[in-house]
Amino acid sequence: MTDEAADLEATLLREHPAAARSMSALGRTLAFPRGIPFQAAQARGTSINATLGQLTDDRGHPLPLPAVSRGLVGLDPRQTFLYAPIEGPAALREAWLARQRRLAGEPSVAVSSPFVTHGLTHGLSLLADLFVDEETEVVLPSPCWENYDLLFTMRSGARIVPYSPWADSSFDAGRLAAALATVRGKALVILNFPSNPTGWWPDPGHARALVDVLVAHPGPLVVVTDDAYQGFVYEEGLHDRSLFWDLAERADPERQLIVKCDGATKELVFFSSRVGFLTHTATGEAERVITDKLKTLVRGSVGSASGPALSLVAAALADPRSDDAFEDRRQLMAGRYRALRRALKNLDPERIRAWPFNAAYFAFLELGEGLDAEVVRRRLLEEHSTGAIAFPDQRALRVAYCSLDEKRIPALVEALDKAARP
Repeated sequence: MTDEAADLEATLLREHPAAARSMSALGRTLAFPRGIPFQAAQARGTSINATLGQLTDDRGHPLPLPAVSRGLVGLDPRQTFLYAPIEGPAALREAWLARQRRLAGEPSVAVSSPFVTHGLTHGLSLLADLFVDEETEVVLPSPCWENYDLLFTMRSGARIVPYSPWADSSFDAGRLAAALATVRGKALVILNFPSNPTGWWPDPGHARALVDVLVAHPGPLVVVTDDAYQGFVYEEGLHDRSLFWDLAERADPERQLIVKCDGATKELVFFSSRVGFLTHTATGEAERVITDKLKTLVRGSVGSASGPALSLVAAALADPRSDDAFEDRRQLMAGRYRALRRALKNLDPERIRAWPFNAAYFAFLELGEGLDAEVVRRRLLEEHSTGAIAFPDQRALRVAYCSLDEKRIPALVEALDKAARP
């Protein structure tokens, strides 16, 4: 470990013990090098700046090829065509945090400035590098998004602690408590609500029970709220904000670090943007340390986020019409959700039974005894020209109704019914 990394570790131990004790072996060694980006930042604003290797007109303006710039008219040229700061543009980070606070009802709890990532998956990958190694236990619901396995076991060597949060079709936070009780060292918990693949979001009682379990844990514990589908909720009376804020208001820095992982993919319906954000409960000097380590990881991988995507996200955040446009799309999804619920009522629950769902893009359909999920998936594909995702371990199919017109959803369910006949 370098002297710089040792200084960072000492600072983090003093300012946020849970974060320091949760660091992976790699995370402990990370310290942003005092090389080109560091020295270029110090030279920002000088009259003669010969630090960065990017072509400009001597006044800091970019010189893009016309064939490129013609497709990006209206965007700020400097933000669009020049290197972005590794942690992301300050104005964009401020705008994203302001949006998240507004959506959550303006909570007063202090949190970090969002750190820009190259998409939500990249954000999770950074967290895996920073906090996960062979000494970490990663607590995940079953079933879960398959990419978690790539991120936390194949990349980082962690041990997965799975738990089923459902008891007789009812959510049971006690299942999470039981899984956490088996942990003997440091742990990372993923809360993926609204969830992929089940499409479920908690009501206030379930949310409170989840938070109670997590803040009672002795730590060290990193809790990550994967908020990929934030806002796509279709029933009344459900919890009205990301669980990040509930956890942040009650977390003890001696025991827990809470991290919000989100992005423009679904929240701005900008799937190719690859713009994500990490916001957490370490502030002050602890935030400086974590930012330094995250910058080191980004510098050694993607370098920085894409300028055109950052500019487009900033433009969307600045446009007062964006909230109404998102609500239009949420209402569109709500119509598809209701159409699916209506159609599923016509099925024999002995052959196809939907798990609880009320949000996101998916429904999770458990097949009856004697049916094989992969066989049914192949029948759908080959006999009914219908695609779905098989989850063989749960004997289930995931259907993404987000991509179907409301009027075509009965045809989807009819195909499922035919393919699931013994």
